[in-house]
This record gives sequence, structure tokens and C-alpha cells, in this order.
Amino acid sequence: MNLRKLLKMIYRVYINFKKGILDPEAEAIKRTIDSMGYKTIKNISKGKFFDIEISSSKNTLGDLEKISSDLLSNPIIENFKIIKK
Repeated sequence: MNLRKLLKMIYRVYINFKKGILDPEAEAIKRTIDSMGYKTIKNISKGKFFDIEISSSKNTLGDLEKISSDLLSNPIIENFKIIKK
């Protein structure tokens, strides 16, 4: 197997609203689901994610946390979570 493929690391950064932050799009989707007759859905939240490929493992999580906090999310209203794929 190619050494480059073995060293390839991909992380996924999930971004979502903090608890208590109003999400009008998710609320509109929830109302539409209710009007379609699906009454078992209690709540919906939406978010986004970024897949990031890393070429080196040196300080990877620290770098990803800084990027996620400073660029990918708005820390006032959003949380982020990083997982290795």
C-alpha cells in the first residue's frame, strides 16, 4: 500500500448552535414535518461539518481546535466537536 495513503489523516469538525440559541431554519422544518402529519418528532437541530485532511500529526488537535474556534465556528453561539474519521 502507498505510504502516503497510510499517513493520511482526516478529521471531521462538527459545528452546531449552543443550547438556547434560536434556529429559525430548524424550527421551520419542524413545523413542516408537523404539518405533514409526523407527530412523533419532538425536536430538530441542524449543523454543519468540515472534513479536513492533515498531512502531519504534529500538534494536529491543537491546530484543529484553534482553526475551529477562530474560523469555522462563532464561539459566542456555536459549539464544535472534532472527531478522527
